[in-house]
Amino acid sequence: MLFSPLGRLKKINLLNTGYPVAVDFGVSALKVLHVAPGEGDQGLKLVCAAMVETPDDIAGDHAKRIAFQAAELVKLSKQLELRGKRAVCGIPAVQTFCKHMQFPKSDSTPVAALVKAAVPAQVGCHPDALLYRHVEVPATGISGKNEVICLAASRDLVTRLMNALSAAKLEPVGIHPEFHAMLRAFTVGVAAGNQETDGATLYLDLGAGATKVVIAHGPAMVFAKTVTVGGRHMDQALSRGLKCSVAEARAKRLAAKALTPSTPAHAPRPAEGADAGGGMAMLSAAMAKHEGRGEGASGAGAAVATRPGAHADEIDLSAQLETLTDEVAMCLRYHESLFPGKRVGRAVLVGGEARHRGLCQAVARAIRLPTQIADPLARVARTGAEPCIGTILIGPQPGWTVPLGLCVSPTDL
Repeated sequence: MLFSPLGRLKKINLLNTGYPVAVDFGVSALKVLHVAPGEGDQGLKLVCAAMVETPDDIAGDHAKRIAFQAAELVKLSKQLELRGKRAVCGIPAVQTFCKHMQFPKSDSTPVAALVKAAVPAQVGCHPDALLYRHVEVPATGISGKNEVICLAASRDLVTRLMNALSAAKLEPVGIHPEFHAMLRAFTVGVAAGNQETDGATLYLDLGAGATKVVIAHGPAMVFAKTVTVGGRHMDQALSRGLKCSVAEARAKRLAAKALTPSTPAHAPRPAEGADAGGGMAMLSAAMAKHEGRGEGASGAGAAVATRPGAHADEIDLSAQLETLTDEVAMCLRYHESLFPGKRVGRAVLVGGEARHRGLCQAVARAIRLPTQIADPLARVARTGAEPCIGTILIGPQPGWTVPLGLCVSPTDL
């Protein structure tokens, strides 16, 4: 199962075949998105959208979550009149094996065969139990070896996802890892005009179950990793500290203006040469422009303190944020080792958790890069009369990046 090159999209002629329905089996919610070619320079136009949130008690149980979402997809297919349409779905990142590996360069053995031989040993299963994809990285910092991003998913999981589409009377025509779908939302179709030709960009998908890290040179992915820190991990930590339900902890976190205590007066200054204002200025401007408009954006209200002596409007998730940002910093260092002298120039934040100002500011402050929150749906034309179930697409929608990327992904089945 190899990825089709982006150039193949021109041969497919999407204007004639239409875009498939995108189904995103995310940890926090099931999302369904259908778009159509727009007129003139509009790019895309919205046909319909739907979202069903995952109950907290099954969000951590992947089997139960997929079963719940499959049943809900059947209902949505009827309500949105999607039956008989072509559909593409994503493989949840929390259930996708993703690792960089290096293989000796060989003219006799295909890289795909090397990946199939190496990944099962890492996962600890039979080779036939997995389905594989890979990306060869033209790294300049290594010699004599191929740098390869290895991706794999359980064959059983893929079968369940395909069965979920079929049960909803949809025709499965594609399945893609979320890493590729996220990147395609910026490099294909509606948002392609904003993509740099070869600049290095860090994409962070701040999700509920995990954070996806992708570094791309223009449209080409050169690094990918899943960091197992997401919004639910923060909510669970806060729930334990406050001795309250996860739902209550989430409400307090989203209401908080910051996720760490106020910086004490004696705190050290940023290191010399660090981006002390540029990145945060860009992020603050982007957040202020849409303050309070986005669905699920942090609202007013007081959060509770989680440490003695803290102010009543402060919570402390320093440990979780440090784990997340340290992982991102290691990703940046690994990229620099692969491409000496080619540093990442900016960061783009997406994902449902990117709606929370405090989290975005904490991440931007730590990575010290010019940072902005993306809204790929901003260039999808909407009249307001399109069917929308369980969601109101008003304001920025960074959490719909993967569904939009799936819409413009190759139909490879």
